[in-house]
Amino acid sequence: MSLQCKDETGATLVFVALVMLVLIGFAALAIDAGVLYTARTQCQNAADSGALACAGRLLTFNTLNATAANQSRATGVQYANYNKVLSTAVAINNGDVTVDLNLKRCRVCVPRTQARGNPVPTYFARIWRNSVDVSACATAEVVLGNKANCLKPWAMPDAFVDGNANGKYDAGEYYQAGVTSYGTNYRNNGNDVGLSLVVKQADPSQAIAPGQFFPIDLPIPNSPDTGGARYRDNIETCSSNPIAIGDSLWTETGNMVGPTKQGVKDLIAQDPGAYWNSSGNEVQGSAYGATGSPRIIRISFFDPRYPPTSGKQSVVVTNIASLFLESIDSNGVVNARIMLTSGLDQGGTPGGLSFVRLAE
Repeated sequence: MSLQCKDETGATLVFVALVMLVLIGFAALAIDAGVLYTARTQCQNAADSGALACAGRLLTFNTLNATAANQSRATGVQYANYNKVLSTAVAINNGDVTVDLNLKRCRVCVPRTQARGNPVPTYFARIWRNSVDVSACATAEVVLGNKANCLKPWAMPDAFVDGNANGKYDAGEYYQAGVTSYGTNYRNNGNDVGLSLVVKQADPSQAIAPGQFFPIDLPIPNSPDTGGARYRDNIETCSSNPIAIGDSLWTETGNMVGPTKQGVKDLIAQDPGAYWNSSGNEVQGSAYGATGSPRIIRISFFDPRYPPTSGKQSVVVTNIASLFLESIDSNGVVNARIMLTSGLDQGGTPGGLSFVRLAE
């Protein structure tokens, strides 16, 4: 009886080929998937950058119209295109940016697709396809804020309906936080932008109570300064303590003329060319741009129905607004203009402070 053996020539080659195919599959999964993930992350970073820049530009406009939309869109394109995806410069256009003036939102999409002629190439996965479409979108919005740091050491009565125009709240006059407050549309459609306020009084006849000229006592962490020295430092520099609507602040009694003049003059000297353009209701001449001047300050406001009396008193913050510090006179009266600019942290309570955040 004879036995015949089957010819298995080439079986090893088939097995090796199958193993290599599996290895290529794993390589495609590990390497190409990593490349695609990196591309997706970089697209997202570019979209985030463009959306925040677009919304930040939108924030600077007092009137939201076609000009505001077009300039904000152009800014979004510009900042998104500063980025790279897999060492290739991002190249989006105006059609990739949507500006919603009603919602105060900017949506930016960064595509790397076949339709745009710039898909992400594959390496080991070329046996299936040579490239893959990758894209990412981001939305940023302008919202009202209820907390900020870098507040200057002044707190004044919030806006109310001053029926007899005496500058002080009288029984029966109307006040509602977030409705009549500074920075709302209660008095006009421009959020009070450009309205001039005296944020530090000097004339005793204008004091809200004996010894109360609007200064407040803001502690400085790890600083030995007290009294006038601390007050002056808080004018010149940025207080790192965040202040939120609902917080209680202590007043700083006394006229503080000397520390006020020193602090305000030093602050103005940080950006001496900046000025308020009343025709455009915006800061011009600043070495830091329209919204970056150190003379753009934030101050707090309290309920005008409960003003401080004489002596060191506690007031509750009902509003926070951003202003451009315009001038100080020889008596120590400080004038500022309400403006729209960025704040910090979360939003929620209506007021005069706006900031930009990513919505999605």
